[in-house]
Amino acid sequence: MKQKHSFFATAGIPSLFLIFSVLVLAVLSLLTLGNSRSSLNTARRSLDQTEAYYTACREATETITTLKNLLAQNVRNTSDEDAYFSEAGQLAEKQDELTWDSDQHTISFSQKISDTQQLSVILKVLYPDSQNSPVLEPLQWSTELTDTWKPDNSQNVFKGE
Repeated sequence: MKQKHSFFATAGIPSLFLIFSVLVLAVLSLLTLGNSRSSLNTARRSLDQTEAYYTACREATETITTLKNLLAQNVRNTSDEDAYFSEAGQLAEKQDELTWDSDQHTISFSQKISDTQQLSVILKVLYPDSQNSPVLEPLQWSTELTDTWKPDNSQNVFKGE
């Protein structure tokens, strides 16, 4: 008479299936955790960079507002166009961060965003025809790199203990 040994089939296969399922779920959860941490770090870097950009834009806008007010005062104090542009040039030369181009009647300046980027602004100074005419026209408002990219060419090789 043959005896059937079905104990392994009834207890072993479901146990192996359960162990395999738990192992797969543990691996998937660790992969998901790593992916979410990477996404969080990327989001934080993006937030920091966006915040720095908008801070630089705010500071540049404050500089432009100050320039507009000073140029509007210069219009009232000067009698002709040449004197107005001369006063605008002197105004730009008084401040260290401003650069005056007398040929094109432009004022340019840069605002630091980060260690490797800056906001570059070029404004054309206009002689207003009337009281409500603009005194400045933006020609350039862009980000520029201030550093060169240095690739990491090193290769870490295990050299033993």
